[in-house]
Formats: sequence, structure tokens, C-alpha cells
Amino acid sequence: MTQRSADVTQWGWVRPVARHESTAFVGRAAELEAVARAVTRARVITLTGPGGVGKTRIALRAAQQLDGEFPDGVSIAELSGLRDPEFLPNTVASAVGLPENAAQHPMDQLLEYFADRRALLVLDTCEHLVEALAVFADILVSHSAGLVLMLTSRQPVALPGECVLQIPPMPRPGAGADETTSDTVALFVARAQAARPSFVLCADNRAEVIAVCRRLDGIPLAIELAAVRLRTMPLDQILRRLDDRFQALAGARLAQARHKTLRATIEWSHDLCTEDERELWARLSVFAGGFTLAAVEEVCAGAELAGLDVVDLLMSLVDKSVVQCGDGVAEARYHLLDSIREYGAERLEEDGRVELYARRHQEFFARMAVRAGQEWFGDHQVEWGDRLAADIDNFRVAMDFAAAHPGDEAVLRMVNGLWGLWQGKSRLTEGRRWIDKALDAESAPTIEHGKAVWLSAYYGTLQSAPDSREMVRRCRTVAEHLDDDFLRARAAAAEAFAMIIWGGDVASTMDAYRAAREQLRARHDLFPLAVGYSQTSAFLAGHGEPARALREVEEGLRELAHIPQERWVRNYLLIMQVLCLWATGELDRARELSETLLLSALEQGETMGVAAVVEYLSWIAADKDEDELAATLLGGAGALWRQVGTRLWGEEGLIGLHTAIENRLMLKLGGERFTQTYGRGAALPLDQLINLAGGHAPHPSSAAVPAARTEDGSPLGPLTPREREVARLVAEGLTNRQIAECLVISKRTADAHVEHILSKLGFNSRVQVAAMLSSVKEDQPS
Repeated sequence: MTQRSADVTQWGWVRPVARHESTAFVGRAAELEAVARAVTRARVITLTGPGGVGKTRIALRAAQQLDGEFPDGVSIAELSGLRDPEFLPNTVASAVGLPENAAQHPMDQLLEYFADRRALLVLDTCEHLVEALAVFADILVSHSAGLVLMLTSRQPVALPGECVLQIPPMPRPGAGADETTSDTVALFVARAQAARPSFVLCADNRAEVIAVCRRLDGIPLAIELAAVRLRTMPLDQILRRLDDRFQALAGARLAQARHKTLRATIEWSHDLCTEDERELWARLSVFAGGFTLAAVEEVCAGAELAGLDVVDLLMSLVDKSVVQCGDGVAEARYHLLDSIREYGAERLEEDGRVELYARRHQEFFARMAVRAGQEWFGDHQVEWGDRLAADIDNFRVAMDFAAAHPGDEAVLRMVNGLWGLWQGKSRLTEGRRWIDKALDAESAPTIEHGKAVWLSAYYGTLQSAPDSREMVRRCRTVAEHLDDDFLRARAAAAEAFAMIIWGGDVASTMDAYRAAREQLRARHDLFPLAVGYSQTSAFLAGHGEPARALREVEEGLRELAHIPQERWVRNYLLIMQVLCLWATGELDRARELSETLLLSALEQGETMGVAAVVEYLSWIAADKDEDELAATLLGGAGALWRQVGTRLWGEEGLIGLHTAIENRLMLKLGGERFTQTYGRGAALPLDQLINLAGGHAPHPSSAAVPAARTEDGSPLGPLTPREREVARLVAEGLTNRQIAECLVISKRTADAHVEHILSKLGFNSRVQVAAMLSSVKEDQPS
């Protein structure tokens, strides 16, 4: 499917998203009906048309109306801010709700997720990515049975079976039309009243409104830009200026004329701005995906705008509908519609100032990243995480620019500063990819270089990535080359963590941690010091020393006492406390703490933490003899672990405890019942799983738990038909190569099938698959 080296493909490529409309939707019944018909007969529907014709608004409204037709949900990925096609799968996976991981490329995650789902995926604003989109869409559709793609683009993607719906302008109103008989007039009136609430359509102005709508060819964006002028000029003057401006379009072909109509309308809006407003418009085009007031003040002030308040100028552009305003994390965010941003970018390029303002953009976001790196590990962690995530498109553009213009280590400062984004928002794989790019661009060994190497080693080890061992070795090499005690301490921490993941014994591993902690305390490097206690507590609990593990948790929490609102490390320490309480038999305390932790981990959007809490709640339920609940939660946890690419961080002792719980449940429930219950848990939507795990839903029984998606009476409920076939051959004792020969597939494909089977069933070995199928046969009457 894709050519891969480690976790990067040849492409090297946002939670289900709800897009709320900021203004009332008007008309378009025929177009919405056409979309509804198209989704019943095609799997790729592309809404095409010139800029400003309303493709996005129609797609969003159609998706809203079609939600009930897609039981597995509707997701919307906004692509206008995505400049690099390398991150197309990442962006779509994030929009769908799939966190990144090293074990699975985002494209593979999407293929597995959509394989048996009936879902709608809207990809908005695709024209600048059309070549990559064609490959992406073709792979996605050909590997899924029930997925429907809806695209908005100024040109078709040119895929076989693509249904292209040309979105026309709104109908030209007839003589005497009003807002009840003409959607076009209704749109003008609605936007006019938003601009000037006292405006009313009446006999005195009806003819002029109709003339304006006709002159603008029914193009919604052009009509909206004209209507907002009612704030500053009367209707007859708007019409007169339009007549003068559009006289040159007479005789043009229809499609060309419509394109020029929008262009002329934007130019008119541009001409009606003051010189200072036009200058700010051009400078704002360097942003990707939106911006805040602070960003505008830092990036766009000065030079021709020296001495002026750019915030006042920005508010003027908002009033003129050149800039759109929306809600942000803790402050308002602003953005330019694509057609308007492109026009501003052309003006900036004409003046030869693109690099100047691209550099100012990069410098602002580098400063923001550095500040975030200093403050994320503290009391404002959640707020910082959300702020960084809101500007991910801007950070990508800025890091690209910095990597292309090396020499000042800006790209290293950015990837290092964004460490809270990478780990706090489950973007470890993307973070490692940017770190690799930064290390290639700034290859000289420096302190910033060494910090980036440590982050790569830490994230890779956290994901059990094979290349992480080499990065751990590089930590030590750079530290010794620079003779730097700060980097030596971090190298010691990386080496100790690697011993846990790659099979160190208890005594030597704990000695390594003690030595690392001494060095980290001397350098006042709190994060690796504190997070190390969560690592050692998991390690000790997994090796049968829960009391000692609990002391590690308590020591780690003491290290965090001065930052009481810190969440990420504290959550993991408390998760390990749950593990210790379970291991010592304090089941009620363990359950109570777990239910509190679920909400905290969910608020942070930290999938790995949620997976761990659900996993441990399944162990608690098993020890309380709540076998159906335990098997259901174990299946739900398994689905979450698959998303992050590892189970229980690959720690051998914890994997052994998981296997013991699993085997006990299989013996008590029987192979078939266990597998079906596990599969039901794996198929539960996240909100239902959380309600069940948190004690807010009735405990499941055979009748109460909803059937798994693939339920057909088979004991291999969560598996696809091909995977069931492979599972039976595994149970017969065939090797992967023999399975490949039997089914006439490649060995690599057989390897992948077996890996998926073990993952979906929560097993660690082929023997468990054989034992489960054998127990089912014994349960069946002869």
C-alpha cells in the first residue's frame, strides 16, 4: 500500500469535528437534495464550483442532514490550512478521532477504522492538494466497504466512480421577487440586516436589491460582501459602483464571467478599504488556519503601519467581512476565507515581501513555542495544550520555513518547545517526524540539538519504536561530546527508561533510576525526574512489588506538590496508584480513584491514559467477580490501546498481569462467551465505554450489551471474515508462511493478519488463539 521506513511512509503524511455555522443557512434545497441522492449511488462525491459559490456551506449542511444515514458517524476535516500533503493522513486521522502512534501509520489507522464502518467523511477545500487527495481517496475507498467521501474542491479529483456535483450560483431573482420567493434575495436581506439591523426589504428598495443580486450573478460570497457595505453607504450607491465595476465583464463566457465576478467583488472590497487596511489584509495572508489578536500585533505591525493600532485595523476588516471572527480557546480567533486570503497573498507577492512576513510569522510562533515549552509543565497545562493545538497549522508552516532556512536553530527551538503538544495531545509520531526534520536541518551538536535527540528517544521508547534504542545511544553521545551535565542527566533518564521497556531486571533498573534521579535533581530538571516515578511504579507493580511501587507514586506526587494544577504526570502517577491499590486488594478505593481519573484524562484528550484507566477497571471488575463487565472493559481498553500503538507501554510484567486476567475470564465465561463479550466492548463508542467504566451505566449482561459490529454467532466476533479464516489456520498450528501458501497471499499479508488477530482479541501469543478455539469446540454439544 505504502512504502515504509520505520514509521514514515513515502508521503511521510482532527476527534470527530462539529463545524457550527456562524450565519443562517439560506436556500439551496435542490443542491442538498442532489447531494442526498448522490450518497446513495456513489462513494466519492465532489462538490465543485468557483470560489465563493457556497460549496463548504452546502457540504456542512448536507452532512448535518445525513447524519442519521451513517450509523458510524460523520467526520469533517478542514484542509484549507494544510499546506503540506505529507500530513494529509495525520490531519484526517485527527479529525476522525484517531491519535497518532508509531506502531501504525495514520493511513493504516484510517484503513482499519473505516474497514467495516458505514460512515461519511467530509474533506473540505481540496483543490490545493488534488494530486495527493486522488491517491489518498482511492486507497481509502478501495479498502473500505461502507465509507462515503464528500469533497469540496474547485476541480474534480478525477477518480473512477466519482460523482461530480457542480454547485451553481443561486438563481437570479425575477422582477418583483422578495425574500419569500427568491433565496437569493433572502440571502441579501439576511446579510443586510446583520450589517444594518434597521434594513427592511420594501417596495422602495426591492428593485435595487434584485439588481444587485443579478449583477453579482447570485454568487453568495459576492452578495455577502456587497450587503455588508450597507453599514457605510446607501443601497443605490452600492448598485451604481457595481455597475461601473462590472461593465468590463460584458460578453465574457459564463464560467469565466462568474470567476471574474467574484474577483471583481473582492477587488471592490479591497478598493473600499483604506490603504492601511489593504496593507494589513496582505500581511494576514501568511497565517494558516487562523490567528489571534496577539499574533496579528506581533506579525503584522510596523513598517507602513508603524504608529497605527493594527487591532483597530483588524476590527475594521471584520466589520467589512474581509476577516471572519470565531471563538477560540481563551480568546477570539480570526481567519480569512480562502479566496480572500489568496488575494491578499498575491498582493504580498507582488511587492516581494512574502519572505519578510513569513519570517516574522516563524519568529512569532517560535517565541510562542519556547514559552509553551517553559510553561506547559505547570498549572496552566490544559490551557497551553489547547492553545498549541489550535495553532497546529501555523506551527507546521513556521517549522517548514525554519527548516528551509537553517542556521539559527529556530526549528530546534520550536520542536523542543512543542513537547507538551506532542505528548499531551497524542501527537508523538508527528512530533518525532518534525524532530527528525529539525535534526537534519541543524545537524551540529548543540544543547538544543541534544534536547531534541532526548525527546525523540523518550517518545520512541514510550511507543516501543525499534529505532528508539539508537536515539537513546545518541543522547549519551551528544552529552559527552558537549561535556554537558544537563544532557548527561537526560541521557541517564533515557537509558533507565529503555531498561524497563527492553527487559532490564529489577535491581539494575532501579539502580539506573537512582543514579539518573541524582543527576536530574542536581540540574533541577523536573519533568524527566517526576515522570520517572510513574515509570518505576508501573515496573515494580508489574514485577510483584506493589507496596514498593506505591512508595514510588507517593514520592513522585511530592515532587509535583508545588504545581498542584499539573495534570499529565500527576494523572499517570495516580493511574499507577490505581494499579497498586488493585494489587493490594483495595478494590473499592481503586475503583473510586479510577472513575475520577477518567474525567481528567478525557478532558486532556489523552488516549493512552484513558486506555490504562479502563484496563485497570477491568482488572478490578474481574477481582469482584463481575466477569461480563470485566470482559467488556478489557475489550474497550484493547481498542484504545490499538489506537496508541502499544499495550501497557510494552512493560513485560504488566503484560503478564493482563494475560492472567484474560485467561481467568476466558475460563470462567467460556471461550465463545468471553470472545463475544470482549468484541462487544471493543465495538462500544467511546462515550458509552466511559459511562460503563465510570459506573454511570448498568453492568452488562448477555442481553444488555449491544452486539458487536461483526457479530454473527462466531466466537471470533471482532474479526473480519479473512481474519477468522487465518485464526482457524493458526489454531491448526500452521506457520505464517504456511498460511500464506494455503490462502495464496504474501507472507507479509499473513503476518499483518496474525498481528491484527492478536491485537483485536487482546492476546499475546498464537497459543491463546488455539486454546480459545479449542475451548469453544469443547463447549459445543457433540
